Amino acid sequence: MADTAPDPLAELRDIHLPPAIDPWPPAPGWWLLGALGVLLLILACRYGYKVWKKGAYRREASSQLKQLFENYQHDQQAFLLNYNTLLKRVALSTYPREDVANLTGEAWVSFLDQTGNTHEFTMGPGQVLVDGQYAPLAAVDVQHLHDLGQTWIKSHQRLAS
Repeated sequence: MADTAPDPLAELRDIHLPPAIDPWPPAPGWWLLGALGVLLLILACRYGYKVWKKGAYRREASSQLKQLFENYQHDQQAFLLNYNTLLKRVALSTYPREDVANLTGEAWVSFLDQTGNTHEFTMGPGQVLVDGQYAPLAAVDVQHLHDLGQTWIKSHQRLAS
């Protein structure tokens, strides 16, 4: 006997796939991650602005020292006076007035060495600041003083109290 039963597989319908998942709106976790990213970006920008603003006096002083060096016309006394005044203004903007304003001579160059973590002011070319602006013919290495001043302006640190 021949089995003439119809094929049961022929009666099956095709598979219907569900619609694709829509990428919008994202899941709540992505919203939280995005908000956290924006918050971190805002905080990083605020921190960067504070650091940039905190160093503004250094950039200004560095620019003024560069201008002073460019305008140097072999008048060592004038250069030393303006150089010393510029370093004093930078120190006054960073350190308490009562600690800096009355410093002169050896105490002044010692202060510059302490805050700049160097010995170039007391034992190097910076010694000319002790009395060079008042000495009649002080030997001044203006290029080295300029470099020393730039280094101090960029790297001076607060003294530990």
